[in-house]
Amino acid sequence: MSRVETEVLIIGGGIGGAAIARELSRYTADATLVEKGADVGQGITKYSSTIMCQGANVLEFRSEYHNSRLVWAGMPLMEPLCRELDVPFKRIGSLELVENQAGMRHPEKMMRRFKDWHGKYLPSDIEPLQFIDRDTLRAWEPNVDKKYIGAVYDPNIAVNDPVRLTIALVDNAKKNGINVLLETEVLDIKAGTDGFEVWTNNGSIACRYIINAAGEYVGKIAQMVDADDFAMYPVKSYQAVLDKKVGGLINRMVLATGSGMVSPTIHGNLFFGISPGSQRLGKAHDHSTDKKLADTALRHAQELVPAVSAADIINSFVGFIVFRNFEIGWHECTVGVSRWVPRFINASIGFPGICAAPGVAKEMIDILTRQGLRLAENPRFDPYEKAMPDFSDLSDEEKKELIARDPRYGHVVCRCETVTEGEIVEAIRRGARTLDGVKFRCRPGMGRCQGGFCGPRVTRILARELGISEEEVTKKGGESRNLLYKGKELLEAHQ
Repeated sequence: MSRVETEVLIIGGGIGGAAIARELSRYTADATLVEKGADVGQGITKYSSTIMCQGANVLEFRSEYHNSRLVWAGMPLMEPLCRELDVPFKRIGSLELVENQAGMRHPEKMMRRFKDWHGKYLPSDIEPLQFIDRDTLRAWEPNVDKKYIGAVYDPNIAVNDPVRLTIALVDNAKKNGINVLLETEVLDIKAGTDGFEVWTNNGSIACRYIINAAGEYVGKIAQMVDADDFAMYPVKSYQAVLDKKVGGLINRMVLATGSGMVSPTIHGNLFFGISPGSQRLGKAHDHSTDKKLADTALRHAQELVPAVSAADIINSFVGFIVFRNFEIGWHECTVGVSRWVPRFINASIGFPGICAAPGVAKEMIDILTRQGLRLAENPRFDPYEKAMPDFSDLSDEEKKELIARDPRYGHVVCRCETVTEGEIVEAIRRGARTLDGVKFRCRPGMGRCQGGFCGPRVTRILARELGISEEEVTKKGGESRNLLYKGKELLEAHQ
């Protein structure tokens, strides 16, 4: 078993831990990030929606909440961050639909808040909300249900790819000096006078500071050292992804009180989610879908866009999109030093964690400094990453040039998403070691057939590039083997 010594240990490779690691890499900090999974961004980050709360959504948050301040701090940071890391970011705008005069109460409240908070809590350059009438709504979104008399338009709402952003953050942090250990699960922690001893499945880690960014498991990690001075309640919610062939049904996110939302994604699909009033308290770490949630979410989506059909759902998932900290208040987070254990910092963002992550990362530097960590700027810090080529988005001329350099880009492996062998090999070169690792870097298996056609081919490429047998290839690491045996071996065993 190995022993690692580091000054700052970040536990958790989700969006929060990734953003913190990347921010720390701006300084000459001796920091290590550990993630129990085979890849980063595969926990609660993977189950989040792609919506960036860049606009009216943030008006729901009470101004006295720490969570609100972190989200607002992250608003002007997210788009420049995505630009630096070459991660897709797109403003799509949102329409809060109004069915009748009584339905104006909530939109009018949001518009008043926007006016009062503009330049105070919200960035001064954020675009104002506006009410659009029935005719404008019909012109903009002809597939929205005809019962709606208008909508409040927010031009600021955006989408991105949270997992791809997490991967880019960690890649950039590694390039700038942060140590990253995957498949390293924290099993126990002992607090000493001057630091911590952390036991993992791969050995021990000695550190002076711990940042607990373990997502759904933040409470479990905190309990190891009696630093769980907070309460968390996971609220289960359902979301579904639609086939790209219906991606043009709407152009903007549409939502209504009590009817959830339907929204474009950054990759051309639509997805819909259940309304907040239909969410329910869930069992921790249970991401199973169920018929009641699925039926409710579909009904809500069809109340907004009647053409949404169950036949067009290609995947669905359940995430804990809200953590309610009842000891403090609705939607509140836990980001700060434990009241009971010095230098142990809990970073449970809650909802919406993706949007708040850049703000949390900035605040974490202040917290560590106040706790005694000396930080000097990293003179070699390079904030930029270059994304791998997306063959489906290239012009014909660019495709020809790429194929001329590497013929593997001329071999389409995933027909649904037009993903080539060259992209898959590049994803593996950049760190993918599993089917999901490849999937979330370049999207084979994200289309209609969900890997039914390309899955065996991606498995074969992974085995070849990693120098392992196809049976050793896993979906997401650990025991998640994709192939248990070869058919011929099974036949031979029965002879």
